[in-house]
Amino acid sequence: MGKFIYQALDITAGYGKKIVLKDLSLDLEQGSCTFIIGANGCGKSTLFSVLAGIKKARSGKFLIEGKEAGEKQKQRMTGYAPQESPLFFELSVKDNLLLWYGGKEAVETAADGGIIERLGLRELLKKRAGTLSGGQLRRVCIACAMSGNPRILIMDEPGTALDLECKEILQACLREYRKAGGTVLMSSHEKADWEMGDHVYLLSDGKLQEKDMTGSS
Repeated sequence: MGKFIYQALDITAGYGKKIVLKDLSLDLEQGSCTFIIGANGCGKSTLFSVLAGIKKARSGKFLIEGKEAGEKQKQRMTGYAPQESPLFFELSVKDNLLLWYGGKEAVETAADGGIIERLGLRELLKKRAGTLSGGQLRRVCIACAMSGNPRILIMDEPGTALDLECKEILQACLREYRKAGGTVLMSSHEKADWEMGDHVYLLSDGKLQEKDMTGSS
């Protein structure tokens, strides 16, 4: 690690007249795992949607491998699993995945030893998304975010509704993803999760403060 793949510099963002992020900066090292923590409503979801190119910042600059990047490039580089499910509940799991993976061949490859199989979704492919449990929905959303092998994976509370076995499967998938050079940014309220992070930042009052997880700061 040490090479920055993604940098957000002096970012300000919000909704209407409300400022949620104020002159915030964040550097992501290639192959790293970074956690953003903070109270509900502190702006984590806003930050993630801005970094993923879903929401525009009011000001600031984004660099990918040292070069300024616009919204489309951010979207191409990142896979994003938001807290709210982006799935079409009236469609089957397979049909949802087809929309994200861009075709039958890509889905079949991911379901045959790839991320879809590793997340335990093969047996769910024919089920309608609206009939899935909360944990099953989260796994499908994560599989969607990892379509196209994004270089940066952004996940907002990915462990929500997952049982212990599924969390262990997800952690194994993330280790493999990072080993291949992928970079992970996620949020979690569970301190046990933070142990797998290289960096942990507290988001408060619109800015980030790195936490020393070896001490009390």
